[in-house]
Amino acid sequence: MTTIAERVPVAPPSLWRSPGLVPLFTASTTARLANESARVATVLLVLERTGSPVLAGGVVGALTLPALVTGPLLGAWLDRTAHRRRAFAANQVLLLLAMGGVLLAVGNAPSYVVLLLGLAAGLTTPVLTGGFTGLIAPLVPKAVMRRAYGAEATSYNVAGVTGPALAGAVTAAAGAAVAVGVTAGLSFLALLALMRVPMPAPVVDPAAPGLLRTVGTGLRHLATNAPLRSVTVVTTLSMGGVGALPVVFPLLAVDLGVDVSASGYLFSTFAVGALCGSVALASRAPRMGPIRMAFLGVGGLAVAFLAVAFAPSLPYALVFILVAGALEGPVLASTLTVRELHSPASMRTQVVTTGASLKFGAFAIGSALAGLIVASYGARGGLLMAAAFQIVGIVVGLLARRGGR
Repeated sequence: MTTIAERVPVAPPSLWRSPGLVPLFTASTTARLANESARVATVLLVLERTGSPVLAGGVVGALTLPALVTGPLLGAWLDRTAHRRRAFAANQVLLLLAMGGVLLAVGNAPSYVVLLLGLAAGLTTPVLTGGFTGLIAPLVPKAVMRRAYGAEATSYNVAGVTGPALAGAVTAAAGAAVAVGVTAGLSFLALLALMRVPMPAPVVDPAAPGLLRTVGTGLRHLATNAPLRSVTVVTTLSMGGVGALPVVFPLLAVDLGVDVSASGYLFSTFAVGALCGSVALASRAPRMGPIRMAFLGVGGLAVAFLAVAFAPSLPYALVFILVAGALEGPVLASTLTVRELHSPASMRTQVVTTGASLKFGAFAIGSALAGLIVASYGARGGLLMAAAFQIVGIVVGLLARRGGR
C-alpha cells in the first residue's frame, strides 16, 4: 500500500545551497564582465582614434585567437594541478595590463603593437570558460547539474548584458579611453573575488600519462564521440558568425541613425535575450534533449540575423536582436550539458576548454573576416555573413553526427 510520504514528491535540492557556488559565480561573472567590456571598449577606442574597421576586427580577433592553442593545454593542466588559482589570477592580470597598454598604443603606435597586446590578453581566456565550468561538477549535486549549467550560461549572459552596455554608456559620457580604464578596474575586482572561490584539488591517477599525451587523448575523445563532435562543430561555426557582431554593431548603429556608442545597447539587447533563455533553463530543466535544442537554436539564429540585416529601423533591429539572444542562451547551456554528459571526470575541464577554444578561434576568425566584409559591404553585409555561418554550421554539424561512438 502506498503511503502518504511515498505520494508526496520530493523537492529537488536547492541549487544555491551548494557550498562554494555563490563565490564561484560571483568571481566568474565579474571576470566575464571585464572580458565582455574589453571587447566593446577596445573596438570603440580603435574606431574613435583610427576609424579603421579592419583594425577593430583584428583587435577582437587577437583577444580571442590565442585560446585556440592554449585552451587544450590549459584545460589538461587544470584537470591535474593543485595550483588552479594561479591560472585564474594570471588571466585577470594579463587583461588589466593589456588594457593599460591599449590606452597608450592605439593611435600612437603601429597597429601590430595593438594586436600583440590583444594576443597577450587572450592567452589565458580559456579559464573564463572551461576553468570556471570545470569547478561546477565537484560543487553541485547530480540532481541539479543541468540547472547549474543553465546558471553557468546565465553568468555569461549577465556579463554580456552589463559589459557592452557599460562600455557603451561610459564611452558616450566620457570617451572610449575611460571605458577601457573601467574595464581594467573590473579585471582587478575579479582578481580580488577569485580569492574566495573554493578550488578543490583534482584526483589524479599517479599512472596518468604526461600532459601532452593527455591533451592528445582529450582531442581524440572530442573527435570520436559523435554527440560531442556534432555539437562542437555546429556551435563552433555558429560562434564564427557571432564573432562578426563586435565589428558589425557599432557601424549598424550609425546605419540605423544613432550614435556609434549606442552599439553597447545593441550588444546588451542580444545578451538580455540570452539571459532570459538561460534563466529559463536554470529554473526548470527542459524536456527537449540538449543536442536537438542546440541545433534548433542555431537555426533560429540564422533567421534572426537575416532579419536584423534587413531591419528598416532601430526598433525592428532591437526586436530581432533580442530574439537572437533568446536563442543563443539555450544553445550555450545545451552545449555545456552535452560536454558534461559525454566527458569522463578525468578530462572534463580539458573537453570544456578545448571546445570553448575552438569557439574562441572561430569567433576570432569571424571578427577578422567581418572587418574585411564590413569595410567593403557595410554592416548589413557582415550580418549576412553571420547568418551564413549558422547555416553552414547546421549542415556540417549534421554530417558530423554520422559515425563515431
